[in-house]
Amino acid sequence: MQPLRKDHVDHYKDFVRDEFSLASNRVEREISQQAQDKVEEVGDKFAQVINKNLPSLIKDMQKKEKALIDFQQKKHSVENDLRYQAQKIADQITEIFNNTIKRNKWDMQRINIDIHDDKDAVDYITKKIKKACYEEAEVQARAKHQLYHALENKKKKCLNILYTGSHIQPTLVELQKEMATANIQLDLPNSLLALPSK
Repeated sequence: MQPLRKDHVDHYKDFVRDEFSLASNRVEREISQQAQDKVEEVGDKFAQVINKNLPSLIKDMQKKEKALIDFQQKKHSVENDLRYQAQKIADQITEIFNNTIKRNKWDMQRINIDIHDDKDAVDYITKKIKKACYEEAEVQARAKHQLYHALENKKKKCLNILYTGSHIQPTLVELQKEMATANIQLDLPNSLLALPSK
């Protein structure tokens, strides 16, 4: 008899391991296939095996989930419709307001109203309307204010008095009178005018 050498042992050890690994894999596949076949055969009824109430609970959950999905789709659709309708009106407001800004030559930037969940479009346009109201009221007040229109002429007249005067006393007295017509007080010291003290 020939003795068992180390290289023989190593060879057969590897051979045994490989063969048992292949056999084990075949058995695992067979077990997996048998389990899958059983699932297909009785899988729908297995919920009853786990708990007799489980099938009815699953049906209830399915109804509620369907109702939720339907609601979310309807909500999204209604939300989009409302946003579209609000944006349509916002576009009309934007056009009217921007045309008025241009026509009245208000010192304002053009507006753009966007309907978003995180913005208050009504607050935005209300603030812009108040600013426009101020612009228009200022124009009206300026147009009616008599002193406003007279100020530039009075300023020119005061400068002419200064430039054409030859003596300080009559020049400053005349300047004081003209500035008083514009509600501007010019206090002159008596010593500068060389007026006698009382």
